[in-house]
Amino acid sequence: MENVKGEELIMMIKALWNEQKNREILYLEALRKDVNGSFRRVLSQGHVSAVLFQREIGWIYDYFKCFLNDKELDEKISGSSRQAVRILEEAEHQEDIARCLKKNEATTLQLYKSLRGYMDKDSEARKVLDEHLARISEFYETLRKLEIGNRKMISYTVAA
Repeated sequence: MENVKGEELIMMIKALWNEQKNREILYLEALRKDVNGSFRRVLSQGHVSAVLFQREIGWIYDYFKCFLNDKELDEKISGSSRQAVRILEEAEHQEDIARCLKKNEATTLQLYKSLRGYMDKDSEARKVLDEHLARISEFYETLRKLEIGNRKMISYTVAA
């Protein structure tokens, strides 16, 4: 029973690591777009956080992996990552970019919330996950506001 729970934990950590890899790729793709300064800053912060969080999740993975037999984390790009990158490549407006990234952040937040339940409340791993969860929640809210803000601006223009 305990071994099954451990394998499930490792699979969830791997899924979260892969999702952070996805975030890294998407933010990097979004940075290739012609966007204004404040949005570019959000995208840069998102990219840096994805790289940092991916590294920290790798450390958590290595800690738990030492108790189990498992394959290494791998760097291959998933099909969903490729699809999201294609959507970003075709995005012409900041609203579209923000919407795509926001959707990805929602998926990432769900993975964090699921994984938290497996960690002891006072463990260092749980603290790291909580910090990541708080920061990604901030990114989600910022992207939501950028998406809505651009829609409001468009509707004001049409109304004028």
